[in-house]
Amino acid sequence: MNEYRLWAGGPSYRALARRVGPLLRSTQGVSQSTIGDVFQARRKRLDLDLVVAIVRALGAGEPTVARWRAACVAVQARAKNGGPAGVFRQLPRAPATFTGRERELAGILRAALSPAGRQTAAVCVIEGMGGVGKTQLALQAAHTLVRSGKFADVQLYVDLHGVDANRPPAAPAEVLGGFLRALGVPVQHIPDGVVQRAAMFRDRLRGRAALILLDNAADEAQVRDVIGCDPSCLVLITSRRSLAGLDGTSVHVLDALTVRDSVELLAATAGRERIAAEIDDAVRVAELCGGLPLAVALAGARLRARTGWRVADAAEYLAEGGLDAIRAGGRALRPVLDLSYARLPEPARGMFRLLGLHPGGDFTPRTAAALAGVDPAVARDLLECLQDEHLVRQGHFGRFGLPDLLRVYAAGLARERPEEADAAVARLLAFCLHSARAAGRFLAPPARPLDVALPAGCTPMAFADRAQALQWCEEELPGLLAAVRLAAQRGHHAVAWQLPVVLSDYLLLHGRAHDWVGAMTIAVESARASNDVRGEAAALDRLGIAQAVTKDYPASLETLRQAFALHTARGTAHGDVRGRALTTDLAVVRDRA
Repeated sequence: MNEYRLWAGGPSYRALARRVGPLLRSTQGVSQSTIGDVFQARRKRLDLDLVVAIVRALGAGEPTVARWRAACVAVQARAKNGGPAGVFRQLPRAPATFTGRERELAGILRAALSPAGRQTAAVCVIEGMGGVGKTQLALQAAHTLVRSGKFADVQLYVDLHGVDANRPPAAPAEVLGGFLRALGVPVQHIPDGVVQRAAMFRDRLRGRAALILLDNAADEAQVRDVIGCDPSCLVLITSRRSLAGLDGTSVHVLDALTVRDSVELLAATAGRERIAAEIDDAVRVAELCGGLPLAVALAGARLRARTGWRVADAAEYLAEGGLDAIRAGGRALRPVLDLSYARLPEPARGMFRLLGLHPGGDFTPRTAAALAGVDPAVARDLLECLQDEHLVRQGHFGRFGLPDLLRVYAAGLARERPEEADAAVARLLAFCLHSARAAGRFLAPPARPLDVALPAGCTPMAFADRAQALQWCEEELPGLLAAVRLAAQRGHHAVAWQLPVVLSDYLLLHGRAHDWVGAMTIAVESARASNDVRGEAAALDRLGIAQAVTKDYPASLETLRQAFALHTARGTAHGDVRGRALTTDLAVVRDRA
């Protein structure tokens, strides 16, 4: 009935309630909750008059109404007779375009085919973000096993609707009731309680080679009673959430596909000859899809439907349209991500949004704390929560990151709240600058105080010794250099020129001259954009040295001359330490140029 409601334009339950009342045999008011209950799969009894009135309210003609009436009568008759029984082969069809996942598939097959000494069912949990291909892998594994003659007695499948915009998660008692009917137990013999149903379910599976696929689980509680315990059974569970609370499971966490596998999936979806003819553009499509199987499949489906497009056209379409361009027919990526975001508690939603603003590849809880303006311990807990929901990943202990498409999605959410985003960026940049200054004290005495105050809720790093400071600089350098670019883009010019200056000693001592040149070039531009002559002089000075280290002596000579001119105009060319050193630097570079 949900599909029929969508066909009719998806009217709200409230609107249907207003239409249905006058259509009942005895005209009466109907609540929207009564209407909504009819559309739930868990409903056990059907009010024939109400169903017919809803179908009429959806705009159906009398022939269609008659078919619905007949179907309701048949369902009620079947329920009285015990319902369908003996439905032992429930697996949906095998995925037509399954690609990659060789390691994960092999792991599941090993777990399923290693019964020696096992006292209970094998349980494989497949976890990952929405759209990463969990169900596809589970079905591929299930069909591979069945085709090889394994688990031939029974194959049971259920969608648990753990993340579903239109249905609540299926209750364990409801799932067990459906499985028991499929195993031949008449409805009138099925007990009411979940404990009693679980016991009967285990009894019916005893000695049977059964495969049970529990798709889209909400949490451990939803599946714990539905897991068969006989050693001859295999249970496959998919979930967007970590099910670490389940004992005795093998866990397979899915990440994005490699570029090679993404291109292969694109070819399987859009046509191999077409993809092979424009392989470079196919790689670009795969990269724009972030290796997410759902995104790649949707891009391939759109390309298949657009026979006049080149693969390059598809790449351009995705580049211009962003996340909203990843769709085909009635399927789209954004609603999948929206569901994952919506089920987060509010503090975790706020952290997720703001992580989209982080410019680097990965980050620590201290950096996340600065972004969100919370205590580092709170930030650590929120990151763990997001990891349990597979919305962030932790490649190494204490270092977190967002998959590419989730970063784009989170940044879009952050932009919807500009004041929150601006405050978060200001805290992050101040954290980077003051932490880098604290680390720099172990390399050289600070030349001058910083011009950027610490906002409330921002606590910079503190270091016990030189080794600790250097380790932090090495680990955080990509993020710090990205912060320089972010500061320039967002108009935080004081940070954009001071942060490269603060990092100069580290970059010089550790052979990062080309990074130094790039950062100092931005520093010069930002100092000029803010009319900060002192900052421009300092940035030109260090840019010239960096250029000399890279042996670009002509550029270095010109840059140092500009710096010397600014120092002269300010009267510091011979009066301060850097001014006097600049004279020496000019002479050295002039000789080499």
